[in-house]
Amino acid sequence: MSSNDARIWAVIGASGTGKGLWVKGKIKTLKPARLVVWDAMDEYQDHAKAVDTLEGMRTAMIRAGSGPLKVRYVPKAPGEKAMRREFEAVCELVYAWGGVVFVAEELAQVTTPGWAPGAWRKMTTSGRHKGIHIIGCTQSPALVDKTFLGNCTLVHVCALREDPHRLYVSRSIDVPISDIKALQKFEWIERDYATGAVTKGKVKPPGFKKQR
Repeated sequence: MSSNDARIWAVIGASGTGKGLWVKGKIKTLKPARLVVWDAMDEYQDHAKAVDTLEGMRTAMIRAGSGPLKVRYVPKAPGEKAMRREFEAVCELVYAWGGVVFVAEELAQVTTPGWAPGAWRKMTTSGRHKGIHIIGCTQSPALVDKTFLGNCTLVHVCALREDPHRLYVSRSIDVPISDIKALQKFEWIERDYATGAVTKGKVKPPGFKKQR
């Protein structure tokens, strides 16, 4: 896939259903030399080095130049508005840097159906020109930026526990809501908009050992 091909993935699922396991598995498969994580729950320690401040992230990016770098930022803002400003600042840095896999966790904390920080919206609409592969995650798909979901090239769905979110996803990826309701822990269904294919699978839980 060329840098001008959009790669925008939505990863959706309730807490504890395998969403994070799938994302981390994809990071291991992709092996990106350049990775930035908006680590809302402080859970990507094995994949990227933490930076304490936005200035620290900017400095690390400048030093890396076009070379490799894997960093994560754990938001520290005490309130919703301040957290959104932090998120936008991270998005601005990622967009300017380019050529990166950007994982954004818990999007419902920093976007709404009708609003998103300008830098995030710019990334989801034109990030392909900067070689940015977006992986956006949420437990609450009905509450996140519709522009992001509308531009996704792949939507990966794990189990959801509330009907409004199930219905929203069902309509978004054009599958029966019964398929969404049937998902159990670690099971998933996804639509790849590049091919139109709908596939199902199951992520291996921690400590899984294949039986002989």
